[in-house]
Amino acid sequence: MARKQDGRRRVTGGSKSVEFYFWIDAWTPSTIPMARLAEYMAQLATILGEANSVHFVKLKRGSTGLVHKVQPEAVQKVRERANAVRRGDAPRDALRAYEVVNKMLRDDNGVGALKEASSLIIPFPGREHQEERFSAIKERGTIDGEVLRVGGPHKWVPVLIESEGGAMSGCWADRATAKLLAHRLFESVRLHGTGKWSRSSEGRWLLQEFVIESFEPLNTASLSEALEAVRASDAFNDTSISDLTFLRHGPAEKQNGGH
Repeated sequence: MARKQDGRRRVTGGSKSVEFYFWIDAWTPSTIPMARLAEYMAQLATILGEANSVHFVKLKRGSTGLVHKVQPEAVQKVRERANAVRRGDAPRDALRAYEVVNKMLRDDNGVGALKEASSLIIPFPGREHQEERFSAIKERGTIDGEVLRVGGPHKWVPVLIESEGGAMSGCWADRATAKLLAHRLFESVRLHGTGKWSRSSEGRWLLQEFVIESFEPLNTASLSEALEAVRASDAFNDTSISDLTFLRHGPAEKQNGGH
């Protein structure tokens, strides 16, 4: 806000814009694909916040440097948010964007840094960061899904299952089980067996291999159809309240601490 005092104009608050730049060693301005540049810029915008006050200016020569100008009124907020990202206590969207940028850098075999002038604000280790992975865990389990494909000439036959909206490979069955599964093509089944699972640095469990030992078909009836079937059943017609009480609590003399 500008005020007059003693014939002079005094400017209160911040009066200068500030430039931040994000440096990547994996690309140069002439080699970075435009789509990849846009991906980095989108994540950086989330990290910096203050969307209406942060503007892309240019690419610096050498390794790619994305220069951003921050308007005066937003400089302090952007600095605070960036420092919070570095400390790890920023809002979730900013921390998530930081993780995404690091993964992008790993994929691009690069490292990066967000700087203000010569001061480092946020380091992005990228390829130098060793992803935390859990070694494979082997355990018995089940997989529900639709049989998409069964086939192969060898002793162990690959089975492709659609589960949770995606195709799941890595399932194997012996020939006898595979032959039975082939009769359930495009039907829903529950597979029983032993699997090997690993967990990524992002916390997702990934199936490496699943050996099918047995399976059972799944009823695809809707909930309303299942309830209607229960109502039509005579299973409980002759069941009294005392019978249900017995099933739940046992003989009356054993209830309430009786002997």
